[in-house]
Amino acid sequence: MRNLLSNSFELNKEERPPGNVDIELGLQGDLSGSAQPGFDGFYEQVREIDKLLETLTKLLKDLQNSNEESKIVTKASAMKDIKRRMEKDVNEVTKVARLTKSKLQQLNKENLANREKPVFHKGSSVDRSRTSVTITLTMRLRERISEFQTLREAIQTEYREVVERRVFTVTGERADEEV
Repeated sequence: MRNLLSNSFELNKEERPPGNVDIELGLQGDLSGSAQPGFDGFYEQVREIDKLLETLTKLLKDLQNSNEESKIVTKASAMKDIKRRMEKDVNEVTKVARLTKSKLQQLNKENLANREKPVFHKGSSVDRSRTSVTITLTMRLRERISEFQTLREAIQTEYREVVERRVFTVTGERADEEV
């Protein structure tokens, strides 16, 4: 009879998560972070990272708009202002992306530390949830970085074409790679 009980789906007291959590009864507690076992501050960190990703998206849109604006501006002073604004946005994107990456790395470290707790071992529902959210945020950051790199390359290509046209207009010859 003892053998049957050891194979039971029931958790003994040491294995049970703290708080009022019973999935079969639908008692999952508060998902805000601190009250949910295994998620101490996790969702607050996720919200911070989410805000940073939204900031990156906004900066990318600003850069795209500035790039489009630079194509129609004819005054040198206005062009300098746009270029200055674009440079500032590029620097801000770099800074925010680095901050987001460091916060994601910290979240990954906390996920690993959380696995050390007996109830939240690797493969537990809490571990899978935390890992899934962290992977999703990491993928979103990679997408933003990829979008930024694509935009940066497009801006550089367009600028190169403008310079080539200007050289051709002034000299009447096609510019070589060195020019």
